[in-house]
Amino acid sequence: MAKLELRLRTFIPFDYAPHPLNSNQRFHGDGKDRLGGEWHSSKYRTSQSFMIDTSKANYITSATSNTGVTILEELQNGKWVKIKSKQQSTDTIQYASEVIDDILYINCKCASNNPLVTGSPDIDYQFTLKVTRTGSVRIKGYHDGFPGYEFMRNIYSMNKGPETIYVHKPKSLDEINKLFPPMDIGLVDVGRPYDSWVNN
Repeated sequence: MAKLELRLRTFIPFDYAPHPLNSNQRFHGDGKDRLGGEWHSSKYRTSQSFMIDTSKANYITSATSNTGVTILEELQNGKWVKIKSKQQSTDTIQYASEVIDDILYINCKCASNNPLVTGSPDIDYQFTLKVTRTGSVRIKGYHDGFPGYEFMRNIYSMNKGPETIYVHKPKSLDEINKLFPPMDIGLVDVGRPYDSWVNN
């Protein structure tokens, strides 16, 4: 039996991202040093976290979701000036869970776009997270080629710290068009037993 937390996040691994319609404007990214698999980072576009206790009959699970603040800057008199900020609704991030044959399945879905650009493409993913009684996990599904994606686990009852299970990180801003449909990365299918650990 185990008590664990799973985190599923998207992030822009660049300092800035261009405005698609205005070359004099740009958006804040989450930082060029944001490599993925950073448990304590507060920099992300979307976030889902699941606290799970596998000792209970139906795997007691609580979930939280959040979105990062989108910040828009404009070039004025040779200087970049913040002109707008907005946070996307967490309604764009959803999940449903069920226990089948004593295994917990969490179906996660994200379709969250830039709230400051009408009609902008969504950050999309569709994943199923599979959790066993011991805390073994598997992530399976699809996502866009941009931005970055990370899936992490922390089994608190083992007291070993967080572990990165899966990371996708675009190499350059040239890949930003991969936000458009279809989801071009998949089938992601990565698992990790409870006793295999890589400390970050």
